[in-house]
Amino acid sequence: MLLVTAGCGAGAVDQASGAAKAGSSSEAGCVNGEQVLVTTADNGHRVCVDMHGTVRVLLAGSADVPVTVSGTALAAVSDHVFRGVSAGQAILTATIRNCPASAAPGAMSCTAMSRWQVTIIVG
Repeated sequence: MLLVTAGCGAGAVDQASGAAKAGSSSEAGCVNGEQVLVTTADNGHRVCVDMHGTVRVLLAGSADVPVTVSGTALAAVSDHVFRGVSAGQAILTATIRNCPASAAPGAMSCTAMSRWQVTIIVG
């Protein structure tokens, strides 16, 4: 199942990291900032980051899930941190669980997965 949403909400800043949360609207209809935090809720959104700005990815319950980048506008700094290196577009993707992993060996588990994707515009 792939659920894609679009649009921007009211701007906010994550108190722990100081990064702008995806949702701070610009005239172009995407998020701008030197530091941007994208989360599970930003699936399908378009987010803008300044040149040399930082994009941090926080996927609920999926801290160990690899996030991949396509395009040349972002470079990976670490597993969930990316930096804008050239003007243009990049796409961040991950495959995340739809339900928690089973805690007990041999117990029934949910293996349903979803694709998470955010388009990053560097400028």
